[in-house]
Amino acid sequence: MALHKDDLALLLKMDRRRFMAAMAAASGTLALSGLPAHADTTVNWLGWQGYDEPVKLGSFLKDNGIALATTYINTNEEIITRLQAGGVGQIDFITIYYGHIPILIAADLIEPIDESKVSGIADIFPEFLNVDTIRKDGKLYAVPFSWGTLSMVYDPAATAKPASWKDALKDDVKGKVAMVDDMTGLLATWAPIVTGTKTATRLTMDELKKTIDFLITIKKNHARTFSASYGEAVDLFARGEVVTSAIGWDAMVGFAAAKNKVLDFVVPDEGAMVFMDTLAIPKGAPNRDLAYKLLGQSISPEGQKQIADALTQAIITKAALPLVDEKNKKIYQYDNLPKLFEKARFYPFWPIEAEGDFVTHAQVMEEYQRFLKA
Repeated sequence: MALHKDDLALLLKMDRRRFMAAMAAASGTLALSGLPAHADTTVNWLGWQGYDEPVKLGSFLKDNGIALATTYINTNEEIITRLQAGGVGQIDFITIYYGHIPILIAADLIEPIDESKVSGIADIFPEFLNVDTIRKDGKLYAVPFSWGTLSMVYDPAATAKPASWKDALKDDVKGKVAMVDDMTGLLATWAPIVTGTKTATRLTMDELKKTIDFLITIKKNHARTFSASYGEAVDLFARGEVVTSAIGWDAMVGFAAAKNKVLDFVVPDEGAMVFMDTLAIPKGAPNRDLAYKLLGQSISPEGQKQIADALTQAIITKAALPLVDEKNKKIYQYDNLPKLFEKARFYPFWPIEAEGDFVTHAQVMEEYQRFLKA
């Protein structure tokens, strides 16, 4: 089933929460080695800036004869449009939010993963490898790379530890609430509270409108300002302008520590959304074997340590646990994932096409524009 071009155009309107929003595209260079001189194989990599660092460690690229050509993105949706606009058969490797995998599968833009070719895949925590969204008809289409929870972040020196998301609506924190531009995160956080739904990405139009109305109330009456990114929200915490959040990301604790600000986070009684970024191989990748080597290196213990240290990201494999520092372990609670997932939830992606009375992804993006303009 192919996506209509109008659906892809709508995808471009959706903003992403990523703190690591990249700058312009950058390309790698050819490396020469040995006599007689020969060019290494250019492997085209497309994804978030910083997510390429694991494959740049040590002599990995040189040892495998790879000249890495990187193109950084500002939104996940750029990957879809680039693949549609001639990238199929040209791009070898992508990094993308797991919720977009069904779109890529429907558009026939990525290949199934041969799990026998992915070094270290057996070490991935099963809580992530077995997520339904990255599989179809028994085949795996994306390899987990990093994850986190959209938890409630607060300043323990300025306010009591919250128990509920509704604590962000109390009078004593009015005007001191951080709110970030993250469509799915905001709706996944507040739709269950507003509507009582158990699956935040399965909403009727009436439920969607009620949730958007509620978010507009928070934005106008409770939030200090509306931040474009989680990094901007951390700056507000660091300056003492906000003390709690209407949406958060556990990695903000690490970002704040780098600014000498102590923050903490909690998964409130109502729960929180889990996100996961993944690695995938586009359809017709010209250097498929080397793409599999990139997959293995990205989830290797050393590669996972790199993203934990440099990006305050959560690791995805048990093998990397001995290498990450205690700060990272405290943030992500790897030794207690089953308990975490009692309240932190993976939600299926929004329906791409009509599904009963539930709104589609395109309808959600259109209604979210009303919130942004409010």
